[in-house]
Amino acid sequence: MKPIIRRLIFGLFIIIFSYSSYQIFTILNEQDVNQKKLAKIQEIYNNNKTISETTDVLSSREARTSFQELLDINSDIDGWIKIADTKIDYPILQSTDNEFYLTHNYKKETAATGSIFKDYRNTNEFIDKNTIIYGHYSDDQTMFTDLHQYLDKDFAQKHRVFQYDSLALSYDIEIFSVYQTTTSEQYLLTAFSSNEAFQDYIQNAQNRSMYDFDTTVAANDRILTLSTCDLEFAGKKGRFVIQGKLVKKATLDQNQE
Repeated sequence: MKPIIRRLIFGLFIIIFSYSSYQIFTILNEQDVNQKKLAKIQEIYNNNKTISETTDVLSSREARTSFQELLDINSDIDGWIKIADTKIDYPILQSTDNEFYLTHNYKKETAATGSIFKDYRNTNEFIDKNTIIYGHYSDDQTMFTDLHQYLDKDFAQKHRVFQYDSLALSYDIEIFSVYQTTTSEQYLLTAFSSNEAFQDYIQNAQNRSMYDFDTTVAANDRILTLSTCDLEFAGKKGRFVIQGKLVKKATLDQNQE
């Protein structure tokens, strides 16, 4: 009986090993395919960027010509975000809910890493006081994984400004707060009842910040909120948040980092 048992155990080991190897290969292959697709859309966008092309349109669906090829790929594309010295250089998607792009890429294909996406409640930066953008913390270091570099004070101080392009305009985002929180906190607000309520929100965010960025945010400013998971902070409820104010750029320099 012992040789039979040994063969059964060995056979079971082979089955488990083969299945595990297949799963690992599938995950790695999906990550490789995903990164190639991201590289492709980055190439398209960078080739289409212009020096000074802007528009003050109020419609969130009307766009500059630099976005037209991207919109031909997916009309849900709503902007672009780039942070220097990170992998964050991605299109921003927007759906009719905050679920779809958790599990789909910019081609609307199922993808574990999902996409960077804007809160479905947002209209555009001319109307909303706070534009909220989400992204996964991903095993392949894509999406918003590199936001966690802001946990390092030196990195945060050297990267106080990042780039955000909406369909209408290009902005420098001047960071005023970086903090860890949970899903139970009310930080995902897009509109405010008054200027006083907005200023209270800003003050609360600055008080919670890990670092003092010395960035002034006035009542008539618009802000951008980036949110991703922070499992080490509070498990599945943990979130890492970066907030900055929108400063319109006079030109869009295609060589700017």
